[in-house]
Amino acid sequence: MENKQPTPVTHWKKLTNPKYLGSHDLQPGQEVKITIDKIVKEVVKDQNGKDGECIVAYIKGTTKPMILNKTNCKIITKIYDTPYIEDWVGKVIVIYSAKVKVAGDVVDALRVKQIKP
Repeated sequence: MENKQPTPVTHWKKLTNPKYLGSHDLQPGQEVKITIDKIVKEVVKDQNGKDGECIVAYIKGTTKPMILNKTNCKIITKIYDTPYIEDWVGKVIVIYSAKVKVAGDVVDALRVKQIKP
């Protein structure tokens, strides 16, 4: 019996070359360990081109940072038992894509797994 690896697929959002890491950067079912390099607050353009301040995690070894929503910040706080972003630097988290409900729609979003790697 031949054990075939699934063929990688390309999400259309990858072709738009967004500045920030998104669920589309992961393969279906993929989980990735990342190390936080720094956490900052910066102005980010949303899908409609409007500016808004977001919490952004820069990741060691990659050029794409990840926007952290409140849910992901709360998970990191629980994993490492600290709400202070300075304490998150150098910490490893696992990210994955999950279906979440936003404004009545179900969309894919990056989530931090609730485990300490």
